[in-house]
Amino acid sequence: MRLRICFLMLMLQCTPSQSPNPNDQTDTAVDRSESGNIGELERLGKDGQDVLVVGVDAEGFDELSLEQKKLAYFLYRAAIAGNDIFTDQAHRYALEIKVLLETIFLNSSELAPRVRDAVHDYLKYFWINHGQYGAQSHAKYLPNDLTFEMLQAAAHQVTDRGGKRDLQPGESLDQKLERLRPHIFDLDFEPLQNNQQKGEDILATSHVNLYAPEVTQDAFDHLSPDWQKRLNVRFGFENGKIVPHPYRIGGLYDRDLKTIRYWLQKALSLAESEEQRRGLELLIEYYESGEEEKYRQHSIQWLKSRTTIDYLNGFIEQYIDPRGVIGQFEANVTFTSDSRLITHLAAAADYFEAKMPWPAKYRRSKVTPPIANVVQIILGVGDAGPNSPVAYNLPNYSDIRRDFGSKNIILYNVQDAKSGGIRKQIIDEFYLPKHRENYREYGKIGRRWEVYMHEVIGHGSGKPEDDLQSDPRTLLGRAYSALEECRADLVALYHILDPKLVEIGAFSAQQQLKVAEAQYIGHLQGHMNRYRSLQDDNVREAHRKGRELVLRYLVEGGEEQDQDYGVRVVQVDGNYYVEIVDLSKAHQGITRLLGTLQTMKSKGDAEAAAQIFDRFGTRVNTTWRDNITARADRLKIPKEVAVVFPQLIPVLEADEIVDVRLETKEDLTRQQLRFSSWRFNTELWPPNQ
Repeated sequence: MRLRICFLMLMLQCTPSQSPNPNDQTDTAVDRSESGNIGELERLGKDGQDVLVVGVDAEGFDELSLEQKKLAYFLYRAAIAGNDIFTDQAHRYALEIKVLLETIFLNSSELAPRVRDAVHDYLKYFWINHGQYGAQSHAKYLPNDLTFEMLQAAAHQVTDRGGKRDLQPGESLDQKLERLRPHIFDLDFEPLQNNQQKGEDILATSHVNLYAPEVTQDAFDHLSPDWQKRLNVRFGFENGKIVPHPYRIGGLYDRDLKTIRYWLQKALSLAESEEQRRGLELLIEYYESGEEEKYRQHSIQWLKSRTTIDYLNGFIEQYIDPRGVIGQFEANVTFTSDSRLITHLAAAADYFEAKMPWPAKYRRSKVTPPIANVVQIILGVGDAGPNSPVAYNLPNYSDIRRDFGSKNIILYNVQDAKSGGIRKQIIDEFYLPKHRENYREYGKIGRRWEVYMHEVIGHGSGKPEDDLQSDPRTLLGRAYSALEECRADLVALYHILDPKLVEIGAFSAQQQLKVAEAQYIGHLQGHMNRYRSLQDDNVREAHRKGRELVLRYLVEGGEEQDQDYGVRVVQVDGNYYVEIVDLSKAHQGITRLLGTLQTMKSKGDAEAAAQIFDRFGTRVNTTWRDNITARADRLKIPKEVAVVFPQLIPVLEADEIVDVRLETKEDLTRQQLRFSSWRFNTELWPPNQ
């Protein structure tokens, strides 16, 4: 069932808007579906082809208790306090560039409209990607209209009028701008945030701010194994040596983490369960000490917590680390929605594990039923927004998954935040007529169950060899993230034909083959359609590497190239399409590939994992890519989606929260400027921006 979405084209105001007064309750009864910023808000890029910005609601928040609303608000503030950590992790100058652009924009009333609009446009991309590299491509992008001369003139005009200036000691404004110039305007200077290409020094050629520019792979390999495995650290280079800087209070990100701690401490007394309260305590202890064991214990308590209000806060996923080890900051706040079907799927986890197509020694003998929830997300920051996932499965520690299970979360309001008009365009243009009607009718349900199975029975499945000495994520290195995402996708594609799904009510027996075909073609053609967002022939983002591997493996006949897996890329009237010739043969290919990847993971076989992704998952067919891109350009279809989340507003009486309202009145600019101004703030309701 889709959420109620209004599609509106809303023009952003060039002058930043003021935050609402939390005590002004005149709009309490407003129907957000009609007057709020929900659905399509704006499109960025030439002809709106780069990014579709959508606003989402969180229906049901008003029905929560006061204690639950207050808990959500304190976790919301703790999330906002960490937003800029991820921007700083993205590149060593990303946060400095963001502050410069925001300072200019906030003081831009006397700038020429052309200059102000150019700064504003680039700033939107910066907010969405948390820096000058694409969130999906990990490659640098350039401003659409902003030139260095425009930036220089604007910076001088703003600072001459008393605007904030953030300079390094002994550095003039012009020197600062020259230092930042190649990072903004030169596509060939430090072009990649995350480079995992075979045969290259992946640390020296990756420009993510997890390693100092001087750190090389060879030098890093001489560090102690304990440091090489750390989740929460940046590696500097001082006096000719690599120096680890842990993320902790009193260390790196001290002020950000202190602010997060302040809001987490306020949330403690409102915890909905003992497990949630203890989890918050351990998270605070982790930020205070920097000891990863505290975070592991927090993860266990978070797993055990079955509450209405839930959250993420920490250094969690490892997608921007070329080694796939260091966590990037993300935080969110959610509340439970209708989870009946996904709960039935989770309850059958043992059944699906027993039927996995890999050796029995890699199957879990007993699967703790994972927690599986469909939720409304109130906020996602850092790695969780504005470029938002639609679901997640955590924690990432294999031994905790084995011993305690996992938690699987589907973000219902984000998953449904799509444009019906765009969907029709994509189906009519990119799907073969033989697949078109079936995909139009069953594509949504196929995708929904792909997401459900990916998260609930995919990530939590399988186990390492009994004598494996380290977590597979450490052993597999650069291939781990892509392998794990691909493996979870394959679990969904493999089990979609299982009769158990009919039994739990996913769809009828008569619908199953149609849903399976829609899921397969949606997975394969949908991935090819995303070629339009590539800047070259390299696939760098982990999920997309996995999907490229599946497509190429099936089309090329597996590792030996001697199998017919019933999938073709065909040319019709000069255009390229994926065709499923034989669904059963495609299922055979999925079965073989899934067993192969699980064996690699269970053995911690880094060489084999790297080889299969280097062969099938890292480079696209440029003829296919160019054709897809040209067709998407003709239709003006956006390449990416960014989310504007609801705003929580506390209603205060004598410094006490007596209610919390949820509103959907912000656009991307208002929301991101508010996040920046609230970064270190500990007032219940900060003054207007």
